[in-house]
Amino acid sequence: MGVETFVEDMAALGLEPTLEGELVVYRVTPVDGAMAGEPVATGIGIGELKAWPQIPPHWLHFPDTLQFGHTNSRASSKQGWSRHSRQITGWGDAPAGVAWASHVRAVLSEAVS
Repeated sequence: MGVETFVEDMAALGLEPTLEGELVVYRVTPVDGAMAGEPVATGIGIGELKAWPQIPPHWLHFPDTLQFGHTNSRASSKQGWSRHSRQITGWGDAPAGVAWASHVRAVLSEAVS
């Protein structure tokens, strides 16, 4: 459970997870929005993964070059990145990793640059 399972889930989806400081960083390619078709580095704080997959993380970490029209953000632990507040309401019937990647793709579709 936790970080190891999250890394395994992201790796199984081909999202190239790596541990970088206090984050697990992986790459998601959105299908809509300003970054459609481009792999985007995103991260999750290791501390938020203690209960993975029963409880999904809340804060998504992105490079500061990624901008959203509407967001609630704070500084990330990674230099040059910000974390953005996003809720996921449930997994539905999909495996947790697939549901999470879909959630991140949906958030990335809101990017304006």
